[in-house]
Amino acid sequence: MPIGMFWGFKTDGLFTSDEQFVDAPVQFGQGFGPVPGQTYLGDVKYVDINDDGEINDLDRTFIGNPHPDFTFGFTNNFRYKNFDLSVFCQGSVGNDILNLTYRNGIANNTLWQNMFVEAANFYSADNTNTNIPRPINSLSNPNQEISDRYVEDGSYLRIQNLTLGYNLPSASISKLKISRVRIYGSVQNLYTFTKYSGYDPEIGSFNQNVLLSNVDNGRYPTPRTYSLGVNIEF
Repeated sequence: MPIGMFWGFKTDGLFTSDEQFVDAPVQFGQGFGPVPGQTYLGDVKYVDINDDGEINDLDRTFIGNPHPDFTFGFTNNFRYKNFDLSVFCQGSVGNDILNLTYRNGIANNTLWQNMFVEAANFYSADNTNTNIPRPINSLSNPNQEISDRYVEDGSYLRIQNLTLGYNLPSASISKLKISRVRIYGSVQNLYTFTKYSGYDPEIGSFNQNVLLSNVDNGRYPTPRTYSLGVNIEF
């Protein structure tokens, strides 16, 4: 397989009824509730890849590909009378992102750290139509295993640069012995079209490690920058 593929468990939603426990594989050596530490309603259903009746390390498999099918970039230039417009777009298609920021933000395993607002939508007897598992007050939370729950489509199209300029008429500047004056405004990172739920789909490699490509563990997003300028030619 290509280098840096995502490795973890495949999932099949949450346990939402006692009937689902009847033929379910034992998860991580534990049976099913009500014994403390065992699997309960609201826990993640992991897929038994090797069909041995138990969920363990042998059921880890490839769950995502950080490498895009292709990347692209193109520039469009437009002119109308004294106005000019340049639009540069770039992006990628077909790559996945392992969103560990989301994993940490919906953990629901401690009371002393902030969570995403989605974490409040956790499973309970009164809230069964959700994909957020029940809270477990433990850092060794089996619902937080690396799995396809945190893998998202990382394809995107970004308007990387947009520049609008205006050239002053020659008749207006010829008396000043100036051959050309161009006034322009520019925006960097104007807008990104993507289905990725994180801050920025352009992740790169976590800690410059090629084995951790497209692993989002809280990468600071690319800022949007506005600028104005004047070009003068004598």
